[in-house]
Amino acid sequence: MPKTFRIMGLGHVSIVVSDMDRSVAFYRDMLGFRVEWEVKNEKDHWVFMSNNSCIIELMEGDPASRKDGHVNHLSLLVGNAQIAKDELEAKGVVFESKKLIFDAELYPKGELFAMFRGPDGERLQIEQIL
Repeated sequence: MPKTFRIMGLGHVSIVVSDMDRSVAFYRDMLGFRVEWEVKNEKDHWVFMSNNSCIIELMEGDPASRKDGHVNHLSLLVGNAQIAKDELEAKGVVFESKKLIFDAELYPKGELFAMFRGPDGERLQIEQIL
């Protein structure tokens, strides 16, 4: 019997924000989130925050200039990203990249992920936290 992937839960919701400091303060002070980790380099600035099982990824940018709006993507946590990708492709899902992407900066040991679109163009992600 072939392996089947299982969605383990919501990985995170990625939100594009125009002012990182203001947004971090809002989610921290108003909603009780805490900063888990931050990635800042020449090109990107992300802050992951959590409150119990709810995780948000704040991405600094201009929401008005993005076709996806404020919500950049919805991430679905899976146990094995390759199995999930293979099964979804067999069902006709088209991914933005041919291979899984490894990102060593996100999460302490990194992640494997792939992006695709839902039926109305919504951006979705499968992610495996390593």
